[in-house]
Amino acid sequence: MKKAGKFIVIDGLDGCGKTTQVKLLVEKLREQGKKVVETNEPTKGPVGKLIRQVLEKEVILPPDALQLLFVADRGDHLKRTIKPALSAGKIVVSDRYLWSTIAYGSLNLNKNWLLSLHRYCLYPDISIFLDVKPKICLQRIGLRGKSRTVFEEEKELKIVWQTYQWLVKKFPRRVIIIDGERKPEIISREILNKIFNQILMTNE
Repeated sequence: MKKAGKFIVIDGLDGCGKTTQVKLLVEKLREQGKKVVETNEPTKGPVGKLIRQVLEKEVILPPDALQLLFVADRGDHLKRTIKPALSAGKIVVSDRYLWSTIAYGSLNLNKNWLLSLHRYCLYPDISIFLDVKPKICLQRIGLRGKSRTVFEEEKELKIVWQTYQWLVKKFPRRVIIIDGERKPEIISREILNKIFNQILMTNE
């Protein structure tokens, strides 16, 4: 009987370094012979494309409509990518997932309402929250030389950061906090250790 796959999420503020850590993790897992699917949210699907237009201020939608789009995109993501990969025994590593919707959605909406939208959602086996102060994230975003999205302002990022802290306390078994202000290779090593100790050892 084929073993079920594992679902890993790396999350955090824009500019926290999560995309770098996703790529490092995927690379290290593949080096060890693991079958890995790398993915992200919002997706590149039709709903994900609309979300990106809103984030880049090309389309204007009210906050609740935007968050419902994230939920719809996630449902499509689960059906098309995540669940098939897990059923095939693969490891799925996602750059963002449901915690992002709750954290960023909390800028304008009730956190518990946002949580209720995910009552029947598939939860990751492990979620890593890369903890980086909003000011540092903004400095990193500035170095990219790109226009900021609707969420990439200091006031907004502070609120999002506070909600991530709330989520870590509310779901201590689901979300692990890791200091993201260190060198990328040190962070990567800690993430790999956490993942092997908590979910991959039990699947050998």
